Amino acid sequence: MSQIEQLYQSAIDEMLPRERVARSVELFNWSREFIGRQIRAEHPDAGVERLKLLVALRMYSSEAGMKKLIEGLLANVSD
Repeated sequence: MSQIEQLYQSAIDEMLPRERVARSVELFNWSREFIGRQIRAEHPDAGVERLKLLVALRMYSSEAGMKKLIEGLLANVSD
């Protein structure tokens, strides 16, 4: 493990559980927004609901059940 990785792990280990959860939520939200910007660039005319579902599809497409559910919802979105 590199010195940087050790420093990072030490900082994580010192966090309280609620701080770790808050950090996880922040990273999840950042990822979702990043994906949203990518999809918005690919589909500039997509409405809010379609955009949400396209983000979800990209995030959960490796889970067959979720992918099928999201694709079904996308088929019924008008915007």
